[in-house]
Amino acid sequence: MMKIFFINTKFCLLLIPILCCCSQNSLDRQDGIAVIDVEQQIGHYHAVAASEIISGLEYIPLQGGKDFLVGSISQIIVTSTHIFCWGQGGGGGGFLIGPNRTFCYAFGRNGQFLNEIGRVGQGPGEYTMISGMFIDEKSRTLYLLTTSGLLVYSWDGVFLRSIKRPENSHGWGLDGVTHIRDNVFIGHTPNRRGKEPYNFVIFNDSGQVIKAFDNHIFFERVGSWGGNDDNSIPPFKIEERIYLKEYHNDTLFFLNQKDELIPQFVFYLGKYAFPLHLREVYEHNEAWYNTNYKDRLIIPIWNVPDYPMVGTTEHIFFSITQCPDPSFPVPKGIKKTAYVMGQVHDYEYFKLLGIYDIARRSMRMPDTDPVSRMPGLINDLDGGLSFWPRYLTSDNELIDIWQPYEMKEFLTEEYFAAHQIKDPAAHQRLKAVLQDLKEDDNPVIVVAKLK
Repeated sequence: MMKIFFINTKFCLLLIPILCCCSQNSLDRQDGIAVIDVEQQIGHYHAVAASEIISGLEYIPLQGGKDFLVGSISQIIVTSTHIFCWGQGGGGGGFLIGPNRTFCYAFGRNGQFLNEIGRVGQGPGEYTMISGMFIDEKSRTLYLLTTSGLLVYSWDGVFLRSIKRPENSHGWGLDGVTHIRDNVFIGHTPNRRGKEPYNFVIFNDSGQVIKAFDNHIFFERVGSWGGNDDNSIPPFKIEERIYLKEYHNDTLFFLNQKDELIPQFVFYLGKYAFPLHLREVYEHNEAWYNTNYKDRLIIPIWNVPDYPMVGTTEHIFFSITQCPDPSFPVPKGIKKTAYVMGQVHDYEYFKLLGIYDIARRSMRMPDTDPVSRMPGLINDLDGGLSFWPRYLTSDNELIDIWQPYEMKEFLTEEYFAAHQIKDPAAHQRLKAVLQDLKEDDNPVIVVAKLK
């Protein structure tokens, strides 16, 4: 078992204390760190039109087939030539059928199926579970973060090698790993017991640690080992900057060219912040969760991987882990029915989302679509479903994933009549895509061009 032994660095990742003020600008710090005042916006939701941020949408239905039906997509990466996705299930149409069915597929930019990336198993290049994915476009390699380590493939699915991840003091492998350059990576040390000396570490493809960053968030956990909210978010890029954040840390950092972590944004949650003492006793039961998570928010959502934090040069898009039965107002959600222990439960499925305008230093929380109640940017371009970014390409395109069964359910003439449509030609292209779809088809990838 590989343990981490590092030379201590002077850089400290701290939860940054902030005084509560009334306006967004007055919260910003003198050292240039922008403070995103989430507390002030909770309960205030606004209809945000897609046309404010994007100029057009392209639809790419993923080719279907009995051997490569896509279930629930956990992560997507899009390049100028490829679409990569991994997730669980395999029922098509986004349905989670067979929860142990883990997949990773490569499609062409036109949606044509190309190949599978690895497969479930215990041999070379195989995995039992995937927890992350990233690529190096220069070398055209794909990396899967798995229970078998960091597995490296060519884009056509050929297994190349395995990289041993460094581990924390209790033997947990790094999470939130991504590629920096050449054979150098950065990952996060999960603070499961509250005593890890380091949080982010830089290492090479031999598993050797090159640099470690001090952790200054300590607590004394008893009982359980904790959960995924002890991890970091999936790293994301804005141009050449890699952005990193721990779920329970209020600060969003970027890695500069000198391999230094620089704080740039702070999410101020105020009275909704998750206090440190609650991390000391972590219990895996519903009663504990409903009591201790009530009105406590974490950015972004840590238990639903398909709502990651995404950034552009102009905006930061983020989700907020919603607490059970919040005392504050929430957006109206999609009406759904769940069957639990033989009983029928009707509920509204909603998402708390935020958009931070970097230049204006202001934040808004989008309201849901008035007809479908779907979260995101209301589609006033072609009248389609609401849009919410899941990935930013190196060509500055935002990517979303739409499920055919939702498109067939909501996108009716009545729905179109209730929405503004600024681009009639694009509306007709959407209707042509819709006409060819079946409810159990593979998902449709939506590519948004930034204004």
